Amino acid sequence: MKCSDIQFDLTFYADGTLSEQESLAVASHLEVCPLCRQAHSEYRELSAGLRSMRRPDLSFALKNKINEAVRTELLNARGISTSKNSDIRQWLEMQLMPYSVGVLASLLIGMTFLTMMFSGRPIISRGETAKSGDSTIMLASNRAPYSEMTGLDVISPTDFARSRMDFAAESPSVNPQGALIALTKSLVRGGMKDDEVVVVADVFSNGLARVSEVVEPSHNSQAILDLEKALQSDPAFAPFVPAKFETRPESVRVVLKFQSVNVSTRERRNRRL
Repeated sequence: MKCSDIQFDLTFYADGTLSEQESLAVASHLEVCPLCRQAHSEYRELSAGLRSMRRPDLSFALKNKINEAVRTELLNARGISTSKNSDIRQWLEMQLMPYSVGVLASLLIGMTFLTMMFSGRPIISRGETAKSGDSTIMLASNRAPYSEMTGLDVISPTDFARSRMDFAAESPSVNPQGALIALTKSLVRGGMKDDEVVVVADVFSNGLARVSEVVEPSHNSQAILDLEKALQSDPAFAPFVPAKFETRPESVRVVLKFQSVNVSTRERRNRRL
């Protein structure tokens, strides 16, 4: 190894920072080279002198300047983080929170409205529709099929059946929008005066019925024919509410009585006059 190869390693060797292999190489060269040993000793004396020197004391003014500079840097860093936090807080308060509250309120109102809308509608499965015998029964309208004659709204079949749920097992509910109600109105407006009709009818699960026996016929033979036609009319205007809306058997026998009575109001009017 030449002297020029270890000139840069002498200082590190004097400080003891070389690796073990490099230290062995430098030590083997120092044993045979007096010049390098002299340089090594000078480096060691210089290093020892530097270690023994006293550190200079900082002046009071310099310490104050350093402290002020450090304090300024810390305040600047804290101000940047504070401004970021204030921006985030302002964005949350002015943009995110109002929109979130509005969206949640809209969803809550919409779900409440839909729940109220569909809570009163009966859920009818396909199996129940097949058991009813006829899947073409439609009782969802809010007006009777002949409501144009009176101009008045009537109760829906489902609401009427729900109000009579305690008596449905004994007597089926009349469909307030069915052909039987329309028939009674036509009989009252027709030629049935001080007359009555009593029949026994079998009411089926789909709301239609059939006259099984005429107990007391009417003076008007057409009234019985109209009654049979009304009981077996279009399933869309069934005279009775279907059994699936009530807790009654699929077939029920009932007694129907239609009576028309003329009441004179002339005496009452004369008394008032």
